Amino acid sequence: MGKSTISKKKKTMFILLAVSSILLVFVVVANAIYIKQNETLLYKIQQHLTYSKEDWENYEANQKILTANPPSESVMTEVMAAPDKYDLYPVDLDRVPEEFRAAETEKIRKANFESLSKAKNQPDNEDAQAALIRFVGDRLTEAIIHQKLNIKVGTCYDNPEKQDNFQCVSCMVLLYNRDKKQWVEAPNGDNFMQNAYDFYQGSKDAIWEAHDLSMRIPFDKPLFKKYSLTGI
Repeated sequence: MGKSTISKKKKTMFILLAVSSILLVFVVVANAIYIKQNETLLYKIQQHLTYSKEDWENYEANQKILTANPPSESVMTEVMAAPDKYDLYPVDLDRVPEEFRAAETEKIRKANFESLSKAKNQPDNEDAQAALIRFVGDRLTEAIIHQKLNIKVGTCYDNPEKQDNFQCVSCMVLLYNRDKKQWVEAPNGDNFMQNAYDFYQGSKDAIWEAHDLSMRIPFDKPLFKKYSLTGI
């Protein structure tokens, strides 16, 4: 038997041994790490290797929220509905194409923002995030957990259309990336979130819940500037 044949056999054995070792590691890790239904083994390994204490705290907090308040299919259907309300959402005039700027400026003029009353009581970032997790559902939860995002809420305005609730406020929100230390427009390009929502309490001191925006409010430029590295 020639040296080249022996060398090839050794190389093949080495490759087989390496592959077997990698598979064995994955089997051991898979049995050692608990993997939730919406997670993958590779993600969990990356999570254990890279997550900081703050990341783990956010992860556990969001898992508790989702477990206590699982989203329903009816909620997801409601989020995707109401295309007639899209015109209410705040617009940053600095980013509007020139051909549409005059029309958007006129809408803002007619909205009479001067008559709005800033809310004396509004959800904080944690309240808003919990409410939106319950309202939007799995897509937001996965983005928050897997992409290290958090919800930040801006200035809120009293909304007189509170129906049977104790109070209702309308606020802009943004997605803040904890790694990049700045706001992001959409999780991995998947723009399923709106930039503003109604938040309401059913009774005094009750938890905040979220719903589609029902009142036009101004674009909260200071909110985005606060969570931007370069400003907007």
